[in-house]
Amino acid sequence: MKNTLLSITLLFLTACNTPEPQEKSKLDSNHLPYVTIEKSDTKEMKELKTALSKYTQATIDNDIKTLIDFIYPKAFNIVSKEKMLEMLNTTFDSGKVPKVKDVKHTKIEEIKKYDAGLYSIITSSMTTIVKSPRPDDAKFETYMLETLQKRLSSRGTVTLDKEKHLFNILHTNKTIALNENGSWKFVGFKQAEKYISKGIFPLSLIDKLN
Repeated sequence: MKNTLLSITLLFLTACNTPEPQEKSKLDSNHLPYVTIEKSDTKEMKELKTALSKYTQATIDNDIKTLIDFIYPKAFNIVSKEKMLEMLNTTFDSGKVPKVKDVKHTKIEEIKKYDAGLYSIITSSMTTIVKSPRPDDAKFETYMLETLQKRLSSRGTVTLDKEKHLFNILHTNKTIALNENGSWKFVGFKQAEKYISKGIFPLSLIDKLN
């Protein structure tokens, strides 16, 4: 029981989620899927929003090769690009990846400089849907609901659809966008904490993760 719950929670916290298929928006100079480019946006902000749109769309399409391109490059000092690709393929092929709907990037902060390049912090809201691993076990579902509510209390709300045996998690996520070599990469705050422990996250930005 604990192993089942832990695997689901880890998938949720590491943002390895598969959004529900949505109708693709037509790309144009002003409107991109999930973001809007304003006339007042700087060149760097337009590039960031474009990258964020592609990153979100790649997640929706399960386009793992594109997702790999948006991973912070220094992460490959921990796990090789090839191994990372293998791990992501295994995760998506398992069919255990939670679904996500209603993705909205509610705030993209002003781009600022740091010692290695540029950064911005993105706040997003979404609903994550997790299938019950034991739909015939009401006691387990109650236990899982209570445990998820405790673990995720600071990040959102968790409810259980008892008829469909689905856990609905309404939450917000924060992501830090980094541009150190001319292209934007994205690191979820939870993942950034792991990078810090491995010594690969920019030290000058650690205080921005609060």
